[in-house]
Amino acid sequence: MATPFDPRAWPIALRVPLAVAALMVLVGIVLSERVLARLADLQEGQLREVARSYLDGLSSAVVPAVVRDDPWEAFDAIERLEALNKGLRPIETVVTDGGGRVVAASDPRRHAVGALYAPPASVPTGAAADFSLEADAESARAVRPLAYPGRTVGTIYAIFDTSHVAAERRDVLATLVATNVALTFALAAAGWFLVRRMMRPVAVLTEHLGAARDGRPTAIDPAVVERERGDFRRLFAIHNDLVQSIADREELAKRLAEEERLGSLGRLASTLAHEINNPLGGILNALDTLRRHGHVAQVRKTSIGLVERGLLGIRDVVQTTLALYRADAAPRDLRSADIDDLRLLAAAEARRRRVFIDGVTDIPPVVGIAGTPVRQAILNLLLNAIAVSPPEARVVLDVRRDGGELRVAVRDRGPGLSAEHARRLVRGGDVPLGSGGLGLWTTNRLVRDLGGRIEVGRPDGGGSSVVLRLPLKPSGELSDVA
Repeated sequence: MATPFDPRAWPIALRVPLAVAALMVLVGIVLSERVLARLADLQEGQLREVARSYLDGLSSAVVPAVVRDDPWEAFDAIERLEALNKGLRPIETVVTDGGGRVVAASDPRRHAVGALYAPPASVPTGAAADFSLEADAESARAVRPLAYPGRTVGTIYAIFDTSHVAAERRDVLATLVATNVALTFALAAAGWFLVRRMMRPVAVLTEHLGAARDGRPTAIDPAVVERERGDFRRLFAIHNDLVQSIADREELAKRLAEEERLGSLGRLASTLAHEINNPLGGILNALDTLRRHGHVAQVRKTSIGLVERGLLGIRDVVQTTLALYRADAAPRDLRSADIDDLRLLAAAEARRRRVFIDGVTDIPPVVGIAGTPVRQAILNLLLNAIAVSPPEARVVLDVRRDGGELRVAVRDRGPGLSAEHARRLVRGGDVPLGSGGLGLWTTNRLVRDLGGRIEVGRPDGGGSSVVLRLPLKPSGELSDVA
């Protein structure tokens, strides 16, 4: 999981400038190192040439004095050469003989004539070294053997002040650092500004996609689309097309649900007509009996009872049908009586197919859930179970409260739902015109709108088991069912 300290969790408007800054720092380090290395090479080369020139002149002047062992002549030569090469900034010059004893020095009090001179250990010595230079931050040491035809008669040791060279190098380094820092901040700021500008369309798209996640997706303002160019304009147009497609799909879903609702009524129409015709036939027979034998008290009582029961049966069928298919003026919660009405509506179809309906209803008189979609979903499952069950089979409807959910289970003994129909019931999906399973798709739609879920199983005895789990409203939110 990404943490706030994980760069992957940072916004891209921050990561890109930081990446630019890091790249600039790396490039600045590499370029500064190469510039300083090149400057050091140039400075050392220039110092080497100047030191070689100084030692060449000094060796020519002091060789005769060293051969004759004349310290004063050698000292005079040293002073004259130092005066002529002030730009080289000599600090100390020592001339020794072949035995390493001082012949003359620019500072006689420090290096007395005749004293044994200990040269710096880092500077190579000997006849094989024509010239050598060893430089550090503040000084440079040079050595030149003094050659006389056929032999080496002494050595010149010189120390030069190179602090100005080090200062020049520090100035160059400071300039490079300041330039790199300024460029890094400037490019990082420019990168931040450009990325923010480039990411503005992404922010607009992200906002609309977030709104689509939380509710119904909304289209991007056409004026915003017109302001964009290139890929983002095409992306915005695709998003708006997608929003329109979703809206069209929602509208189609509503029409299909309404068509299925009416289709369920159509499938029940024939059985309802049979349910009404039977008591009507009995009523007509009773009226004919009254007309012929109404003077007999027992016949009159029996006939009137038959007429009353027939009319009550017709009233129950009509009221139940109206309760199921009438659009509620205001949403009301599910009642336990609604389940009994569903059994009554499905009973006629069950008798026509010689199927029995059993079940248990274990819920309070009023349940905190929208009644109309629940009734529609249960009726769809009941009719489907009756349609696939063989004669003399039993369809079981089990409705009970399970914690904070309403659990509705419908079991049949038919061949079982196919994989396609089970997927359509559980997951919904597209329903091509003319294909079967529209009732299952509508049931999925109704359950999904209620925030519930559907489980499909196959009992050991065969058939199918469909379980609806629907969340109930919290206590105190029941609709007014009075």
